[in-house]
Amino acid sequence: MRFNKKDYTQLENALIKAYREKEKPQVSEQWAMNVMQHIRNLGALPFKTSPFKLFEQFGWRFAPAVCVLIVLLTFWMVKLDFAPEDEMAIFSIEHPIEASYVEMPGL
Repeated sequence: MRFNKKDYTQLENALIKAYREKEKPQVSEQWAMNVMQHIRNLGALPFKTSPFKLFEQFGWRFAPAVCVLIVLLTFWMVKLDFAPEDEMAIFSIEHPIEASYVEMPGL
């Protein structure tokens, strides 16, 4: 079934008019008051908290500062060329007797 432009416009206008004129339910003021009274009688929702919830806001506030601190410490460690194996080797060469009493991990 094909409509021409005029028929389509008439059908669209008729549907719009029918939609706008549909019957709206009438609600009495007493009904609205009863609903509000029922909501008040329900009371507040139970408040549940956990220790993690209390610290969650602080964790997210300090997260950027911790990230910056990690980056700075990483840069500092790379700049110093810190290697514990080198320190143990230097200590054993400079103090051969004392190094024998030090337990070297991994050997």
